Amino acid sequence: MPRRAGLISLAAALAGAALWAPGAGAQLGPEPPVRHVQGSWVNLRERPRPDARVEAQLPANTVVRLLAEQDGWCEVFYTGDSRLNPDGKGEVIRFIPFQSHMACNLLAAQPLTLPQAAKDPARAFWVAPSSNRLRAYGNALPRPAALQLPALRKSHAEGAEVRYPARPEFDAAKRLLRAGVLPDTAHEIARGKPVPDPVADLKLPGLRLALQPIASSRFKRHGEVALLHDTEADGLAAVAGSRIAVVPTAAPMGRYNRHSGPEIEFVTGFWDVGAADLVFDPPLTIYAITQQGLVGAQALRKRSWQIDNADFYCGGNYTGPAFEDPGAEGDEVVPVKRYARLPETAQVLTRLVTTTELPASAAAVKSQRQPLGWTIPAEPPEVPKPVRIQTAVVAYEIDLDRDGIADILRFEVPFKGEMSGHPLFAHHWYLNVGGQWFRAGRWIDQECT
Repeated sequence: MPRRAGLISLAAALAGAALWAPGAGAQLGPEPPVRHVQGSWVNLRERPRPDARVEAQLPANTVVRLLAEQDGWCEVFYTGDSRLNPDGKGEVIRFIPFQSHMACNLLAAQPLTLPQAAKDPARAFWVAPSSNRLRAYGNALPRPAALQLPALRKSHAEGAEVRYPARPEFDAAKRLLRAGVLPDTAHEIARGKPVPDPVADLKLPGLRLALQPIASSRFKRHGEVALLHDTEADGLAAVAGSRIAVVPTAAPMGRYNRHSGPEIEFVTGFWDVGAADLVFDPPLTIYAITQQGLVGAQALRKRSWQIDNADFYCGGNYTGPAFEDPGAEGDEVVPVKRYARLPETAQVLTRLVTTTELPASAAAVKSQRQPLGWTIPAEPPEVPKPVRIQTAVVAYEIDLDRDGIADILRFEVPFKGEMSGHPLFAHHWYLNVGGQWFRAGRWIDQECT
């Protein structure tokens, strides 16, 4: 039979594989077994030799059909990979399947899982494509010596573009993310073990807040909900069922973030993506619950992705994964009709994305306080006499569907500023999933010099 037949789709190729038997005039035979590529950008070679011409390169978990095996080389039938042709909308179109060879030790009967691929950013990306794994992949690529920081300090002015060489596999990854992927909640939502007592979890001696008994309420599975405080864009998209796309908008540039420069301290972005937009299709519906129980909703279609690679320096911050509130510069966001229009001064207790629409009627919010205080000692002349600070720990129990069981907890915990002595605050969120509390994010204030 000819080495390459006519143009066919992936579905047709797989159907035809059942008739496959190598060699001209071969009789019909059983369907060849499926194998999964285990390596990253693995070479398919014209002949079973390490110096043979490379016919294609395949990412992890590409599916091939095993035809024969000899001396460590596998003859395979490759029908294409929709991930390398994202404009095909899930189908490999106008691809010519062909027979080729690859090292057998890079094939397995089962696909790689994310835990198996976690130590290799390239493989992890192809196992579970997402914006954060694209970023990790780009950050892990080895920088040429001329583009590492010691050389850039000598060759580049602060703010000058840094041009990286093209990498075929990374270019394929960027094409896939530009077209958009639908993340899996199993890969993106991880909250750890349940917390039997959130009040005790705060580890504040003498704290006595009586929470109402917990039971299963609105959320039965972790994949049904994501707070903006405990996950990033990929997790929100996974819960919402939105495709997330990464659209590069600028090349990397050398930057610094110290009090003085002009030394280059970091390079923005990852590999050759210096700035990008995150695009959600359909837009994310982000709900906001206020202290009074009002429910607002906004649809977020696009956001400018903050990928400057600078170390955290100063100011209030989330201590883990999080997604900043909508409405920042570069966001394409519109209010959702039927929901309350919240003023900018509204105290929003939590923002979240869910698999099902939240009721537009007010949520039930119960709050309780426990006074807390300390004294700032006198330090003349700035502090002529001692100052007594009176504040409180506050717990908010948020019942989204008004069934008498809290779905979300938020704690406001004051602490003494190390420099001023005045109150700073840590905010803790917990989610009720299936009748158990789970940590769902933490924000902490920080004084800056």
